[in-house]
Amino acid sequence: MRLHNKIAIITGAADGIGRGAAIKFAKEGADSLLVDLNEAGLRETAASVAKLGRKATILVQDITTPDAAEKIVQRAVADFGRLDILVNNAGVSMGGFFTDIPPEILDRVIAVNLIAPFVISQAAARYWIANKIHGRIVSTSSINAETVQGNSTAYCASKGGVRMLTKGAAVDLGPRQITVNAVGPGHTITGMTRKHMGTQWEREGIERSALKRLGTAEDIANAIAFLASDEASYVTGQTLYVEGGRTIQPPPYPAS
Repeated sequence: MRLHNKIAIITGAADGIGRGAAIKFAKEGADSLLVDLNEAGLRETAASVAKLGRKATILVQDITTPDAAEKIVQRAVADFGRLDILVNNAGVSMGGFFTDIPPEILDRVIAVNLIAPFVISQAAARYWIANKIHGRIVSTSSINAETVQGNSTAYCASKGGVRMLTKGAAVDLGPRQITVNAVGPGHTITGMTRKHMGTQWEREGIERSALKRLGTAEDIANAIAFLASDEASYVTGQTLYVEGGRTIQPPPYPAS
């Protein structure tokens, strides 16, 4: 098992990619602290982990509060005795036409999608440096760090920020043998996107994919597990796009 006896923090673990990562990590031998605001969802994820013979504890926490980062890291160490992996997966998608996005929406998207991963990664890295642990950080970015869709400027900006956070942190932490990477999902079925099934979002996702299907939480979790493992010990500062060939497909052009 590639994550045998490793300890992970997974944010946004109540559903979707976070739940997929927790289950994949358990299959690979890891125990996890699951973090989210959705307590019922966290308990469901923890139950799925327990069925696989691994341990998962839960923390109901808003990751944007000032003390959240240290609290999350300290809780993981208290529960399991150490920390090896941080998965920054929690995210929100709020949009609107560019000129109509109010400051409070922009603030929330940036706070959840970019600032929280930044400060939680700082807290984890401080712990690893102090304890001489070769930690792994894997964050969830998006294909929207590279490609843009309408009415999503705030989201795209936040995910582009995650991509560059990954690069910058990788440079600083590399000499400590701490790797920092990200995954960039394409059109993926999650709790956040399930409401778009049967809409243009689903149709476009299938049409624009070279594989002609949507992604699943398991597809993304497989990539996260690889980047969190020792198999990826020489991979850092990268965003691995798990998007079925979405970004290599040219956009559809109207008939002339």
